[in-house]
Amino acid sequence: MKSLGPVAVVSVLGMLLVIGNPAQGRTQESNAVVHPAHASQIITVTVTEMHHPKHGNDTEVVIAQAAGFPTDTCDVITTFDVVKTFEERQTWINVKQRVDIVVNGTPYPAKFRDVGYYPLGLNLACIDFDSPSLHAALNIPVLPLDQDSPGPSSFTYDDREIASSDPGTPFLNQEGEISSVLVPTENGQLEFASADDIRAFLKVAAAVVPWPTLNRRALSAI
Repeated sequence: MKSLGPVAVVSVLGMLLVIGNPAQGRTQESNAVVHPAHASQIITVTVTEMHHPKHGNDTEVVIAQAAGFPTDTCDVITTFDVVKTFEERQTWINVKQRVDIVVNGTPYPAKFRDVGYYPLGLNLACIDFDSPSLHAALNIPVLPLDQDSPGPSSFTYDDREIASSDPGTPFLNQEGEISSVLVPTENGQLEFASADDIRAFLKVAAAVVPWPTLNRRALSAI
């Protein structure tokens, strides 16, 4: 009787190699290649703090900045980290700060839609223009989400593109849809939130009214 021990060991090792290195278990063509959105498709969100020295003129200092992208639900989605300091100190009397959405180099007053602290455990934040009419006038095209996203681990990324991309940068598939967005983790490392993660976040954000509801008085009461 022949021993099958060595064959079995080789077979198991072969399976482990395939599992440990998915690139060897499937062809490169099976992974969708994604790239960061073009600079013209990315919107910057900044948090500015106003300093009032005892002597000299007042100054404005940008204390946080991140990339973002437009959606139908939130005017801009960016990373929560960029507004974390603002959110924590927005009730401090001695601190004056503001959030801006920067489009083509021009900052526009904006506000943070409070949908919770790191909602769903995601490092994402919803930012809206202070003026809905201004937002409409700017006519910013919305980037669609990938409708059939297999998840960030199923995509092929270029390490150099990741290194040169700011947190909040969306990565697009060949159809120009957002497949994932680059976000930092609590330990400072970067990871990708999937299109499904973004959809879940937008569902939560949609339940929060961005603007106060105007109650019109009945004509009989006037």
